[in-house]
Parts: sequence; C-alpha cells; structure tokens
Amino acid sequence: MTTSFAPRAPHHWSGSTIAAGSRALAAGELVILSHHHRVVLVGCAYAATTEQLAFLIRHTTGFLQVALHERVCDRLVLPEATPTVRARSTLGHGQCVTVDAAAGITTGISGADRARTARILADPATEPGDLTRPGHLIPVRVTPTEFRMRLTTAALALALTDTAESHYSGAVFADLDGIADPTDVGDRGDAEILADRYGITLVAGPDPSGTFR
Repeated sequence: MTTSFAPRAPHHWSGSTIAAGSRALAAGELVILSHHHRVVLVGCAYAATTEQLAFLIRHTTGFLQVALHERVCDRLVLPEATPTVRARSTLGHGQCVTVDAAAGITTGISGADRARTARILADPATEPGDLTRPGHLIPVRVTPTEFRMRLTTAALALALTDTAESHYSGAVFADLDGIADPTDVGDRGDAEILADRYGITLVAGPDPSGTFR
C-alpha cells in the first residue's frame, strides 16, 4: 500500500502519535513530522518510490536527506561533509558527503534516481563501492545518543522508520515548503494544510521541553 497523492475532502487534523506514524510508514506512506521548530516530510528510504520522491521534491525545499545510523555511515565510508562538531540545533548537523547510486541511474537528480539511491543507502547489503561521491542525496549521521534520546529531527525520523521496518534502516526526509508564505520553510500550520489536503498522517514530536504531544 502506498500514499495516494490525490487531494481529499477537508478534515480537521490533529497530531498523531509516534506509533500511528510508524504504522503509516510501514504501510508504504509518507508522514509529516513536526519536531521542535522544524516540519519535514518523511518516508522509509528502503521503500522509496519515484512517486514519493516527486511528491517530496514538489512540496519541500527539494534538499533531500537520508538519516542513517552512525554505524551505517561508518560501514559505507560516509564522512561528515564538515569535519567539525556542529550544534545539534543547526540544520547541517550530521550531514555527510553527498552520494548517488553507482549503477541504475542517469544524472542522479530525478525523482527516480534519488529514490534508487535512497533504497541503496537503506540496503544492509550495500557496500561503499555501490555509491559514488559527490551526488544528489545527503546522508545524515545519527549518533547512538541522538537516536536514543531523539535529540534531532533526523534521529526522530530514523526512529519512526526503524519501527516501521528495522531490517532496512533509513529515513528520507526534507523540510516542508511554506504554503501560507512560499518564501519561507513550512511551519505547523502549513503541515496541517498539507495533511488535510492529501490525508497524510501528521506526527507531533517532542516540544522544546522534551515532552511528546
């Protein structure tokens, strides 16, 4: 089952639970994650389709990232793009050298190509040579502490997709574009509009005090 991206009848949406978000991801759907002051569209990297990536590109900044466990980044030889410690609150925290799939793609920029690269990143059989560098997807390194404590948006997105499918670990995500204000990134109001329009599960993560809503 996959997300249907046809507009649906209006409905008032409130934030769903983490469990509901994981169930939607396990069913092959995208979810919207509201985490602190960030709103992102999230999908399981292992199940990424051309349709899903096209939807992500259309409704987000188009800067597609894939959250991965630190051990996976080490296995695939994916070093951080900036080898310094960045504050977890910065958008660039944990970002690694960009990659493309080494085979089965053309330019690497299309929805189909980026979907394949996402699936390659999530495949536990993938080896370093199966990826070329630089590319068009941005792996994001999630440390064990970040994952355990859900400290970053990437960590929470990865926790959602790991619950949906633990064997193929990886969360493809991108920041929502503004709807009310197209010159800015999306906020919770924009998330509710998009969730309402397409029937997408909206997951409310912890607020800045660490409490889940």
